[in-house]
Amino acid sequence: MYYMSLKHAILGFLSFFPLSGYDLKKAFDNSVQHFWPANQSQIYRTLAELEAGGLVEKEVVEREERLDLKIYSITEAGRAELHQWLATPLPQRDDREPFLIQVYFGGQLSDDELLNVMKYKLKEIEEQLALYEAVNQMIQSTPQQVSDPRAIFLSVLTLEAGYVNNQSIATWLRSAIERIENKNYTIHIGTHE
Repeated sequence: MYYMSLKHAILGFLSFFPLSGYDLKKAFDNSVQHFWPANQSQIYRTLAELEAGGLVEKEVVEREERLDLKIYSITEAGRAELHQWLATPLPQRDDREPFLIQVYFGGQLSDDELLNVMKYKLKEIEEQLALYEAVNQMIQSTPQQVSDPRAIFLSVLTLEAGYVNNQSIATWLRSAIERIENKNYTIHIGTHE
């Protein structure tokens, strides 16, 4: 049984071309941060594990006035690991959402308190939607380093999924806020409202 780990994302990036740890961080920030963020220390720690496991190789490029540059390449064993993970259906993930616990027990709050929580969540989601739109604009205006149109399409599909999911939650939140403000406590499951 496979679960997503940072190692699979790193192997995925290295399957395109060799990268330094710094360039991997930039790759995360410029492409998948909307659903899989990673910090620099996590990336370097995982690269060391991947190297120890024979899934990547490191080439050290000596530089005179700067620190040596470490470039990582995926090995055949790394490609096999990535392929097996990509081809394996993943189990349902744990979808714990603390915000929904707040809503579920929100009857213990005043309408103003509950609306404050809900409006804050809506603001967060609207900021995320703006980030998706900005990433999409960047993708559309930047020449692609990967020349495979199918790979580009699939990478942008992940952005589309995040946008659609967050847009749906934003629509639901706006409706819920409006119903609470109007003291209209009707449920809209299956009514497409």
